[in-house]
Amino acid sequence: MEQGEPSNDVEKWEMMYEKNAPKFSSKNEKRNFSLEKSEVKVVTFDLDNTIWKTSAVINHANDELAKHLDLLGIEAPIRVENVMGLLFKSNKSKYCPLQAKDNTMQNLDHIKAPVLLTQLRKDAIMEILRNQTGIEIDDDLVNMTEEAFAVWAKARHGAISSHLASSAEHTLQEIRQLRTSEGERVVVGAITDGNSDPRLVDVLADHFDFVVNAESVGVSKPDRRVYDAAVRHVCSNEELNHVFDKICCDNFDLLLDRLGPWWVHVGDDFVKDIIAAKDLKMRCIWSRELVLDKKPNTDQKTQATSNRSEDDLRQKIVEGKVTHMIIGAENYLTESILEEFSDAIVDKFSHVSKVISSWHFEGIEAKVSKAAEILSHDTKITLTEEQEMIQSNKSTGVQKDIKYCMDCGEQLPLKAKFCVNCGIEQSTA
Repeated sequence: MEQGEPSNDVEKWEMMYEKNAPKFSSKNEKRNFSLEKSEVKVVTFDLDNTIWKTSAVINHANDELAKHLDLLGIEAPIRVENVMGLLFKSNKSKYCPLQAKDNTMQNLDHIKAPVLLTQLRKDAIMEILRNQTGIEIDDDLVNMTEEAFAVWAKARHGAISSHLASSAEHTLQEIRQLRTSEGERVVVGAITDGNSDPRLVDVLADHFDFVVNAESVGVSKPDRRVYDAAVRHVCSNEELNHVFDKICCDNFDLLLDRLGPWWVHVGDDFVKDIIAAKDLKMRCIWSRELVLDKKPNTDQKTQATSNRSEDDLRQKIVEGKVTHMIIGAENYLTESILEEFSDAIVDKFSHVSKVISSWHFEGIEAKVSKAAEILSHDTKITLTEEQEMIQSNKSTGVQKDIKYCMDCGEQLPLKAKFCVNCGIEQSTA
């Protein structure tokens, strides 16, 4: 291990946040940043267990794949999903290549889940087909593998609409209808570790502009490279990059610096979605509906919250025990953690659009009010300068330093910023 490298996930995330998150001189300053009013221009969603229940969808797809293999006469002693687990454990570097490359240690035990899910599933299917048919790897075996994977993928996308979060279609539609102060449609996308695409699901297709998944990047969330890829995608797409100005699109570092509460990310995982989004100064909504399996009773809550420190909480978060930590334990998360990371927490997905709409219209109202205040201030200054110029001209009898409004022809002082007759803004060059 190199000197200065974090020894565990807790230290890693603390170092990441301290290094990249906005620095605040006081708790009030931090609170003001989190409460900053801004219209919403981009909304991104995690998919699995945020918009649909993952286990139900995957189980259906696995069953359909098993039926397909049965129809081919393949009597597999072990199902594909189990072979996937064996292959992953035996060769983690193949299915998490960038994570393995980034790692300075030979031991890859810290890698818990594959990134290249499509490759892993295809390899598992091919392994079963090869063992059961005796066919060595050739075009026929490859074609059979691709056909079987297509069956699985179709079944997965087909099952999604039956396992959506509450009012998911209506919620996404409400967000889709939002318009920015410039009249542009709010951009909606997905940032996911999975290999599904909501644009292939009939009831969701019209609600998403883009999808960035871990496979296309080579690493999984919470690695910020996944989020960087999403930002790059929006910036490079001519139909979406209206949310950035041209200067930002030409300079990625500047673009990242301009990120802020106008980009909202929604997800179910505290570390992969909430903390990771905060690292980029995005606003975030912790949507927990599909991970709230069972709520403990009051006695359990009391016992769970006793003698627990903030360090205990952070440890639970990074150990992947977020679900059990959160379920019904409203007092378990300390106030400081909530203020530091989550801008909103919802236990019903249908509340997501209400939160975003509230932020959006508050931001537009604040923007209009600020513009009106600036306009009023500039007008007062202009009128004062005009009065001084007129008085000066009267005293000398000479009409100097004047110009005329190009719109209505009104005579104006050379320094006037607005026409006192028609109100049109004037050039001061």
